[in-house]
Amino acid sequence: MSADAPNERRLRLRAVLNAQSTAILVVCLLLVAVGAGLAYTTHVDPGTETESRTVSSLTVESEYRHSATVTEPNAVFETGTVLDGRDTYFTRVAPELDVDVATSYAASTAENVTVEVGSTLVIRNVGEEGTVYWRETDPLASETVSGVSPGQTVNASFALNSTAIDGRVASIEEELGASPGETETFVTTEVAVDGSIGGVPTASTQTLDMTITHGGDTYSVSEPGVQSDTTERTEPVTVEREYGVLRSFGGPLLLLVGLVGAGGIGYATREYDLALTDAEREYLSYRDDRAEFAEWITTFRLPASVHERPTAEAGSLRDLVDFAIDNDTGVVEDPETGAFHAVSGEFVYTYRPPAPAVEGDGEGPADADAITDADPGPTAAASPDAAATASAPVGDGDSPDADGDASDVDVPKEEDVWDADSRPTDADAEDSDERDDGA
Repeated sequence: MSADAPNERRLRLRAVLNAQSTAILVVCLLLVAVGAGLAYTTHVDPGTETESRTVSSLTVESEYRHSATVTEPNAVFETGTVLDGRDTYFTRVAPELDVDVATSYAASTAENVTVEVGSTLVIRNVGEEGTVYWRETDPLASETVSGVSPGQTVNASFALNSTAIDGRVASIEEELGASPGETETFVTTEVAVDGSIGGVPTASTQTLDMTITHGGDTYSVSEPGVQSDTTERTEPVTVEREYGVLRSFGGPLLLLVGLVGAGGIGYATREYDLALTDAEREYLSYRDDRAEFAEWITTFRLPASVHERPTAEAGSLRDLVDFAIDNDTGVVEDPETGAFHAVSGEFVYTYRPPAPAVEGDGEGPADADAITDADPGPTAAASPDAAATASAPVGDGDSPDADGDASDVDVPKEEDVWDADSRPTDADAEDSDERDDGA
């Protein structure tokens, strides 16, 4: 597109604005409404919501700590050696397991807190489907401590003799005469913490188990580690609703975009004529065809002899390309004039792109003769005398035809020019005829 050609992007923008101005205005007004609503509810009147606030929180932690002291001489451990924290102990050299249940709690503020720990030995025989065939319990230790402070540890200690437990299990099974299920031995401990936490009466209970498995010469201990339970007390409170960053900035942004868009489209439709002229619409149609049929068009200048052929004008570039395809010929774009040609048979078929007024020049459509003159037509090159005749002055003010064909103009010869005084009369004509007859 030459420097004098109209700005295609601006023409297309005008076309879109002219066709969709109402829809664009409606969208902008919707953005204004939505943006204003979001901005108001976010920054002016966000409203309130109810949420739960933690009034007090109490966290209780309990664990089993166990060890066994070597009481029988052996080749590996010295007598009096303490074996602690093991999974397996030796029944013969260290039959007694010392267990300590350690409990503590955490709270921001606490008053009059009492910690109670109670442990029980449980021996039972259980079938495959969980059926308990027999069960025996034996209280081990109970400890109650008042006025416990946060972080203070309360210990409840007891001892388990693995040999005595084995003997007790054997005695029960002997008395019953059968053992239909599997015999289990474990310690269950109940921990209770009660007091004023954060000024609010709070109570917490916790249960943990430690299993003891007897294997004859050894026994194994399986305990859960540190058990932590948290008890919270909440109350509903009304707070101002808070929004995220997206809504906080998105509402004002939508409002601004909507206002600018509505103002811009209103100003454009009021101050400018967005409707395209026929020439501008024809130009955009040509540009669409040029892009669509680019693969069918080549760019080079045809020799002058081609333009000596009669010219047929195409109504559109699409028509010219369709004709070229049907006649198995190509479409050529002249790089100097911008005209498109297709040569077939004795004719050259031409399409000259429209040239609407350049935006901002304050004039009408560009002079189409600027393109026509640059491309020699078939009659212009056909007769050298025509050029000479076109340049000769004509005394009576007549001019060549509008189509530029100078060959139709009759130029009088010098001997045929008569002065007004010597123009022959009718009588002279009769005398001349008589002389011719006499001759």
